[in-house]
Amino acid sequence: MTNSDTCDPVLCSAWPERPAYVGDDMPDTAPETKSRADKLAAEDAARNGELRQMLNEMTEEMRDQFHLYRTLRQESEAALLGAADDAPGKQARADVKAATDQLSLIVRTLERIDALQRVLAEEREALAAEDETDTEDYEAAVAHFLKRIDELADQKCRAKLEAGLTPVASGEPDA
Repeated sequence: MTNSDTCDPVLCSAWPERPAYVGDDMPDTAPETKSRADKLAAEDAARNGELRQMLNEMTEEMRDQFHLYRTLRQESEAALLGAADDAPGKQARADVKAATDQLSLIVRTLERIDALQRVLAEEREALAAEDETDTEDYEAAVAHFLKRIDELADQKCRAKLEAGLTPVASGEPDA
């Protein structure tokens, strides 16, 4: 059994333009990070869009060729069973060998295309993870500064109270 017997070219299909890990259920981010995420997506499309398109087209072409050579090999095998050691038998054997070699080459090409698509997907995923990390860093910085503002406000309030200044709108009667 050869590689071409176990390969299903339907599995080697065009990769989607939008990565699978980006979905509608992803939480909204702050406007600053949305624009950064949009910028990253645009940069990725500009950098790899044509390459992804070409790899998808190559995958479709390889799938069509796979079907063609598989049909050719099956027809040649059928002709080989009916032929003896004469010229048609030799031609059928040569056709079977050529078709099998081509199927192996197509399978290897599809594997390389898939590897390139995976590299592109990993790159997009890394960019998305980097953006997510930046978002978390931004949110942590905002929380830190809000906490620091509250601490400074409390310190100033305590300092005024200790200095003998009472709040004007406290509404409490003096004892």
